[in-house]
Amino acid sequence: MVSREYTYKKAFERQKEAVKSRNMKREMLLSALYLSEPELGKIENELKSLGARLAIVTLAGDKEQLKVIKEKSKLLSKQKKEILKKAKIPALKYDCDLCHDTGYISGKICDCIKKEASRIMAEELSKEMPLKDCRFDNFDLKFYFDKTDSDGTNPRKRMTSILKLCREYVINFGLTSENLLFMGGVGLGKTHLTMAIVGGVIEKGFMPIYGSAENLFAIVESEKFSGEGRGNYDAMLKCDLLVIDDLGAEMTTSFTKSVLYNLINTRMLSGKPTIINTNLSMKQIEEKYSARISSRLMSNYNVNKFLGTDIRQQKLLSK
Repeated sequence: MVSREYTYKKAFERQKEAVKSRNMKREMLLSALYLSEPELGKIENELKSLGARLAIVTLAGDKEQLKVIKEKSKLLSKQKKEILKKAKIPALKYDCDLCHDTGYISGKICDCIKKEASRIMAEELSKEMPLKDCRFDNFDLKFYFDKTDSDGTNPRKRMTSILKLCREYVINFGLTSENLLFMGGVGLGKTHLTMAIVGGVIEKGFMPIYGSAENLFAIVESEKFSGEGRGNYDAMLKCDLLVIDDLGAEMTTSFTKSVLYNLINTRMLSGKPTIINTNLSMKQIEEKYSARISSRLMSNYNVNKFLGTDIRQQKLLSK
């Protein structure tokens, strides 16, 4: 389980390292520039001297001298800026204009740190994802029979259509993308395609959370009864994409039913997309969880039924 304290500590550390790295790079460029442009050093020294004189003249109330010093400082600052620009030295700037990279605004944690903490939470919750092994380009349609059944369904045509849907889902992904429900027996590629979607979404810069229903619910339950707050649960509610894999394989309790309903309902109301994989039928979902959960899935999710024969068994038999 990922604690709230851990994620915030990590977020502040990342911010500190980013600032340090940026400043170090700039200082190295400046050091090299001072060696190649002696004029820059002279300008810097003169600006420091003018700064010292400015304080004295201000105290003396000499308005004429004050005006001369300010004009000269302005001219020297312009010359310095032109030299830096010509040398392509980046200007001093902040990643966050609100807190100026301190992480705090009026004593409260800035949103930039909260967002980074959420990203870290998502990374930790999803770090076991086998993304390298599950891609669109290695999803092999040859394992789905190209034969139309008596009911008019053709496994390969169905899976070709679902593969196309998943590819387009990544291409068009946004924070208001549709919800997906993948249903079907074991070994039909539900997890593989879901992982491919997650990998594509991450490459686009979004932060998903993936986990089996058993693990995700266990994390929420542990968080609730350990007094750690609800950092993980909040991350599940607010992440760019939540993926609940293998729904129905977990031990179902009144607590897990409540967590599932709240995840589905809250994300639905906030317009945040969710993908759910399950071996259960809609009738079994209603019996195992509740009619209100199955109703929300039917009315608010793009339901896709996977067809075919267990691919893992096919691969074992072929060996």
